[in-house]
Parts: sequence; C-alpha cells; structure tokens
Amino acid sequence: MGTRFIEVDESRQGEPGVQRGGRTLTVGDQSITQETWVKVEAYDDLDPAVTGDVHLHTFAVPGMEVRVGAAKNDEDGSGEFETRLVPSVQYYQIELGPDSLNRLHDALKPFIAAAKECDPPKGRKARAK
Repeated sequence: MGTRFIEVDESRQGEPGVQRGGRTLTVGDQSITQETWVKVEAYDDLDPAVTGDVHLHTFAVPGMEVRVGAAKNDEDGSGEFETRLVPSVQYYQIELGPDSLNRLHDALKPFIAAAKECDPPKGRKARAK
C-alpha cells in the first residue's frame, strides 16, 4: 500500500507521523544499530505526490470463476471432470486522496446509476467437513 518512511531529524520527533526507528548496519560478523527518526507517510496509490487526506478504501469487483466439479463416470473410465462458471467477488484495497477518490466515483457513476442500492451480503456459514 502507499506508505513510505522518510528519515527526519530528531528535532521533529513531536510531529504527527514521526516515530523512533533503528537502522542496523552489519559488516562481516559485527552489527551496530543506530537510532533514527522516521516520518511514516501515506500517499495516494495513483498519485504518489499526494500525501494529504489519504485514506484506505476497500472495494469489491464481481467476476466469474471456473470451478471444477466431480468426475463423470464414463464407460471407458476416463473420469472427465465437469467445469462450470460461478459468480465470484474479488476484494481490493487502495489508498486514495480526494482527487483520486473522485475519479473512482466518476468512473463508477454509469454503473451506480443503473443499479439499485441494497444491503451488504450476509456472511456465508462454513460447511461442515
């Protein structure tokens, strides 16, 4: 996701997003760890220059998935498997600033206009094994 670490001076330690970190340098069998300060910054996944008012958004995209069923019992015993298409949903997460979020909404407008609002799907119960 759109997150980067920017090393900053210790004097900025009280600023939002600034955390104590450590940098370990290893040469041969010797290591030394040096304290450092970093600013953790979220950025827009579509426009990395945007760092203000960036939030994580989750969305789902419907699709079709090929499922392989049980084998058919052929006379010759080849046992060919049946396949079928079943609806599926893939979930995604993206960090977006306001302009990119507006672009996503604009791209979805014709689909939303043709759709009807509904409740979220209920979770499926696990099958007994």
